[in-house]
Amino acid sequence: MVNAIFAKSTLAGLALVALGSIPSYGEVLSSGAIPPSLKINGFTAVNAYIVDQKNRINGKGGPQPHVAVDASNLFFTIMGTSVTGLEYMYRITLETIPGTSSVVDQNYIQIKSKAGTFQFGNTVGPEDSMIWDAGKIIGGTGGFDGGYSNVYNMSAGVVRGNDIIGDTGNATKLVYYSPDMAGFQVGFAYTPSTAHKGDSKLDNTTGSSGKLPGNRGLYEVTGNQPFDLRNVAVGVTYKKESGAWSMTLSAAGVSAKSYFFNGTNGTAKTRVPFRDAKAYQLGAVIGYGDFRFGGGYLDNGRSHLPLTPAFTYTGSKTVNLGSMNNGNAGKAWNLGAGYTMGAYQFGASYQRTNRNTGDNLKANSDFYTATIDVTPLQGLKVYTEVDYIRSRSNGPAVARESQFLGNNTSTSNNVGIGSNSALMGIVGTKIAF
Repeated sequence: MVNAIFAKSTLAGLALVALGSIPSYGEVLSSGAIPPSLKINGFTAVNAYIVDQKNRINGKGGPQPHVAVDASNLFFTIMGTSVTGLEYMYRITLETIPGTSSVVDQNYIQIKSKAGTFQFGNTVGPEDSMIWDAGKIIGGTGGFDGGYSNVYNMSAGVVRGNDIIGDTGNATKLVYYSPDMAGFQVGFAYTPSTAHKGDSKLDNTTGSSGKLPGNRGLYEVTGNQPFDLRNVAVGVTYKKESGAWSMTLSAAGVSAKSYFFNGTNGTAKTRVPFRDAKAYQLGAVIGYGDFRFGGGYLDNGRSHLPLTPAFTYTGSKTVNLGSMNNGNAGKAWNLGAGYTMGAYQFGASYQRTNRNTGDNLKANSDFYTATIDVTPLQGLKVYTEVDYIRSRSNGPAVARESQFLGNNTSTSNNVGIGSNSALMGIVGTKIAF
């Protein structure tokens, strides 16, 4: 009882000291400090797709075009600056895509000083934010990292997008970015569990309830995928400008303990160790005047693969992963070029992905993109994107993905895809404020 009273009185005393140290509103204005204020901004993008592909199953056929709101966010930012120049910020991102179950996409606190930038909460890490490659150059919806999966039947087992396995998405984390040091900047993030968001209770046995960005192409199941504990992500960039020349070099990597939640054993939850996440990504963008050139490479190693052959995933239906354990988690490389001419931006890119799905059986893809973006008014962009995609797979990978899809209520009638190719045209508009 005495300890409780002492603790409460100590907290009250600290609160009074803190309140007494806060300058008055007049003192704040005269000192150059900026009181917290709210800023609202955001964007929305609406796209129309026309696609001609060889494999039109799983509902990806029928009348054209396909129209979708593929990206739409509202950002609410409260920011202030102290007398000493310390910046403090709270940001929430509302994902405003109609029909989505996830409303709040990001929610974090940021403190920025001469020592660097600290972030706490649900936001992306340096493995995402610090990579500069062809993905930074291409326009449209993003080419190989864009919205094509809404209409294209990607072959089973093909890694897709531009995220390494172990990417933490918006899981709850601590992030630090150093100040610029002679062109260098370092980022560091620690994510206790990639399956945790918001106020979820501590539970290190249960896997993710949604898809992690880096798992795309490995496990086509929404309800359960390999997840990471004690995920450490590190990124570094080097930026240099000289006259008309500019250069940005980047690298990022992740390391984590990986597990798979495999149903229940009586009333006890069980998790199974998988191969730890160890992946890295490299990128570079070089500019000269109105031209930009970029390229990148990523290697997922054997991240998130089962440790044993014929591991059986237990869901509403069982999935035998077969020889997936002796394959790899995929590699990819990309190249791109861009040119800006007034309100017009032209871009082109290519991405190649390769993966051994087990027993030296291959799954790979080639992705060619050309884009034209026009900005006729401030905040308004109109773009056209043309993609040619070619992807290939093998029998065991197709069968495995069909089993995974059968475990999802929304995709239970879908099946894995073998080889496919498509020519796709996208017209879209984006308004940002």
